[in-house]
Parts: sequence; structure tokens; C-alpha cells
Amino acid sequence: MNVNSLIINTISPLGYPVVPSKYTGTNPTYIVFNYVDDRDEVFADNEPIIDIAYMQIHLFCPVTFNFHTLKKQIRSKLFKAGFSYPQITTLYEDETSKNHIVFECEIEGKSETEE
Repeated sequence: MNVNSLIINTISPLGYPVVPSKYTGTNPTYIVFNYVDDRDEVFADNEPIIDIAYMQIHLFCPVTFNFHTLKKQIRSKLFKAGFSYPQITTLYEDETSKNHIVFECEIEGKSETEE
């Protein structure tokens, strides 16, 4: 299951950079994502057939950016793409002076052994 391309293709149309792990660009508003856990959940004949990927998607933006509409759009797009309805935590980071909005969700898909 290729969750990276699904996240990128789902959220990129909103117009902000979307990358795995670490953003090195210059846009003040960007999105990064990471796996929290990735495991086989359903087995048949001693082979995994369904994986679940537990994901975090992170929106970083300046404190002056009104992120509420974008937050709702990201949540909706992820849910419509097949992720569980994301739980959201809103943080402020002193070291970067940015708002940090964390979306936590999961998605099921065929195991690599099934593809």
C-alpha cells in the first residue's frame, strides 16, 4: 500500500507543498507527514492480506495565517480519500514561531504480499 502518494495526491491540490518527513523549501505554509505505525492486521493462510498505516499529517503555518478553513479542507480530503476521520491537535512552536496542526488518522489497504 503506497500511502505517500495517496497523501500527496490528496492534499497537494490545496496549493501548499506536501512532503514526507522534512520540508526544506521556503514556503512559510507547508505540510509534512510520517508513519506512526504500519502493521499487518488481517491474515489468511498464514499470509498478511490487510495492512493498516497509522499516519500523522502536520500543517505548519505562520501565526498570522488563518488556518481554520485549510484545516477543515485537509480533514475532509483525507476522509474522502479513505482515511479514518482525522483527530486534530493544534499546537504553537516557540522555536519556529509557527502554528503546528497535527492530523492523526489511519488507512487500511492490501498488504504488499497481495499486490
